[in-house]
Amino acid sequence: MSGFIKDLSQPQSEALNQFKEYLNKKETIVQIKSDIKNKLPTTTTTTTTTNTETEESSSSSSPSSKEEEKHLKIWNINLENDSKERDIILLKFLRAREFKIENSKQMLIDCLIWRKQNQVDDYEKIVNEAFPDYYKNIGTIFKTDKEGRPVMINHYHAINPDVIFKDGVDQFVRWKVQQMEIAIRDTLIPSQWEIEDLIVIHDYKDCSFFRMDPRIKQASNQTIQTLQNNYPEFLARKFFINIPWLMEKLFSIFTVFTSERTKSKFIICSGNYREKLLKYIEADSIAPKLSGFEDNQSPILNIKIKPQKSHSIQLGKLDADKTIEWEFCTNEIDSEIGAKILIEPNNQPTTSNDILYFNNNSNNNNNNNNSPTPSNSNYPFNCFLSIEPREFNSGSIQIEDDSYYTLVFNNHLNKQCDLFYRITIKSKTTHSSTTTSTIETLGN
Repeated sequence: MSGFIKDLSQPQSEALNQFKEYLNKKETIVQIKSDIKNKLPTTTTTTTTTNTETEESSSSSSPSSKEEEKHLKIWNINLENDSKERDIILLKFLRAREFKIENSKQMLIDCLIWRKQNQVDDYEKIVNEAFPDYYKNIGTIFKTDKEGRPVMINHYHAINPDVIFKDGVDQFVRWKVQQMEIAIRDTLIPSQWEIEDLIVIHDYKDCSFFRMDPRIKQASNQTIQTLQNNYPEFLARKFFINIPWLMEKLFSIFTVFTSERTKSKFIICSGNYREKLLKYIEADSIAPKLSGFEDNQSPILNIKIKPQKSHSIQLGKLDADKTIEWEFCTNEIDSEIGAKILIEPNNQPTTSNDILYFNNNSNNNNNNNNSPTPSNSNYPFNCFLSIEPREFNSGSIQIEDDSYYTLVFNNHLNKQCDLFYRITIKSKTTHSSTTTSTIETLGN
């Protein structure tokens, strides 16, 4: 059995009941609070270096400290009261310690002490704590996976040790803790813990494991230790992407001290990571830095194109002031499709009776004027641009001649294609943009 709340064996269920009975005793709560208090200095000082300020605060003045004196809480869950949410949290500690009840109890107590010592229990403080702007370049939480889990992304190639670690590694570790707390606050708690873990992506593009700065190694080890001890069973999957091929072969050596349970959640990817990401993350939820859609306010549209059919989008009459921008990809592996931007004949728009299915084996060089071959029509039109099939396609082109334009997606595959796309028309003079959503399927 997996050890999750809906999949417990008899021994696992008994261990959970023992843990609950332990916390239901008043003397247990009194003892835990006493243990926490005894581990704290007279005043707890946390120093957070930002661009402009250093903050110091006394633990005795924290509002959450007063609340903690009333109730023992973790992640907004009252540990003194029986609830489904408490069961989910207790099972995390039990799974992390292989359902050894005494070890699980101690892990929970140590976690509560750590949270108090580092003022992580002061929820509003930790999630709103300011960090230098350069942290935005090395990590983010971007959308969710197919199961609704938050996706945490870390770009290790963007780390400049002299900048990130100029004040030591502690600030970096605290920033990682903040990431965890934000993911919990924004997704896990609102779901009432129906979602209880997250996806992590580590991007190692252009990183050398054999010439890694020792400060990066120190920060990595300290982060792993902190998260393992204080955020048990919060990892659903961890992707290691853009791993050099040699590192992919040697990865088992680097993870020799990692438990089999944790290693089972690791997914090692080289440069071709998109295929593995798409098993867990929708195409329109992949981050821009990982060859996904730009994160802006324009909507991403979704269509399904039947096998050997085309789908056209009328862009309307455009003049030389306009630029066409496109982003599109499929939601499946090995289902890349291309597109063409067509100039309508006689300065007239196409009608729904015109069939624009074209042979994808025609010349696909960009900016060519070769017309694609219609399937069963002598309908004349010019091909303004051919866009070659790729895993993720994005680009732009400036309009040269005033005319009506149509973009056509061609599914040359023998299966239905699930396509996500965004087409935007921008004006140079007014700096305005519109997203095209008028579509019609052709070739039926």
